[in-house]
Amino acid sequence: MTQASSRAEPCHDVVVIGAGTAGRHVSAALRTAQVADVMLVDNGCGAAVGPPARSGCEVVAATFDDDTDTWALGTTSGDSFRGRVVIATHPPAHVPWKPDIAGCNTFRGESFHAAEWNPGFDPAGKRIAAVGTDSALGHHIDRLMETADSVMVFEHPPRHVVPEIPLLTTRAQRWVQRHLRGRRRRMPLVVDSTIEGLTESGIRTNDGVLHPADAIIYGTGFAIRDRLPEQTLVGAGGVTIQQAWRDGMEPYYGVAVHGFPNYFFITGPDVGGQIRYVIECLELMRRTASTRIEVLRSSQQVFNERAQLQIKQPPRPFKAFDLSAYPRDDDDTYDGTATLEIGGSRHRVRVRLTGHLDPIDGTYHWQGTVVDPLPQESLRQPRSATLTVAGHSAAARIIERTPWGTHTVAGVGAPPYPCGGR
Repeated sequence: MTQASSRAEPCHDVVVIGAGTAGRHVSAALRTAQVADVMLVDNGCGAAVGPPARSGCEVVAATFDDDTDTWALGTTSGDSFRGRVVIATHPPAHVPWKPDIAGCNTFRGESFHAAEWNPGFDPAGKRIAAVGTDSALGHHIDRLMETADSVMVFEHPPRHVVPEIPLLTTRAQRWVQRHLRGRRRRMPLVVDSTIEGLTESGIRTNDGVLHPADAIIYGTGFAIRDRLPEQTLVGAGGVTIQQAWRDGMEPYYGVAVHGFPNYFFITGPDVGGQIRYVIECLELMRRTASTRIEVLRSSQQVFNERAQLQIKQPPRPFKAFDLSAYPRDDDDTYDGTATLEIGGSRHRVRVRLTGHLDPIDGTYHWQGTVVDPLPQESLRQPRSATLTVAGHSAAARIIERTPWGTHTVAGVGAPPYPCGGR
């Protein structure tokens, strides 16, 4: 094995790892998007069809070069080359993760992780317990609701169910009601109590209630494979995927992880949707002449904290990713005390904030965490607020409460903290 290290090595616009079905679909989408310089590495998936390919080898080392915004790749055959963007369609470094819940081996019904779906599973007439509800499980919720007797959703950290806040005008509400009349979507039952353990026949929660279940499906995210060599995937600043990953997390909409710029995963279950989203990211890079694109830490965190109860379209990339064409200075962060005014009362709180200039609309967007707990009575009304740091105030909005009791906050326009002169 040789890890790429020389900048004189061949560099391709896009390197696609894996020449299986997903790899061929990615290659076809890149051709449609008029991306010409594509290298396909079969990674043991068979012969490649389409762009130039490296066959009979496997990429075993990938390291991001912060100086050139490229990925240095090394293979089992000793070859080394570079890619400005890498799209990995082969089996990823992460594998489905199930938490060690008390009594998990006593349950007598069917149980499996949604990312390892049992093709012979028939939900018809069954009482199904959905634990965690990551995007892999969320992909199946509607289909389960069609024939199952019931579907119960149990929250499991870090994911929690976030009630949708109706933002429609009266006129829009009337339009929705008129067009959806008679087509109401069945919704799963959300269990508010915490899981205490499993029994032979179901799930017991900490309020003492036993919830009978015929099947348990885990949507509890992923973990890094055991004994994965550290050089397998090394991101910005030399951070390995092992260091960046926490058990139970998943890539942002299945395609990106903060700290690993220009690197995309295609892992399913919605392969087509993931490919289209990656192509959108590449087109954004091209429009803005950017050499680097990276999912925002806040985008990834919010995605991983929310239970995915249905398939949702991801936000446009310019709202969720950071681009190198508009680099953020180190001064564009703040970690310290602030005054939060909400619901007519003021609270001295600690906050962690960061922001960036949006390359499309030219507006500064900032977000972060209110670390100290807030009184619930102040959050019952609309969550508009004012945040003040050292005499500088900015309009803000409390977005949601996290499973750890903190609150996410965001704003648009000049932030309450110094931001590199902008």
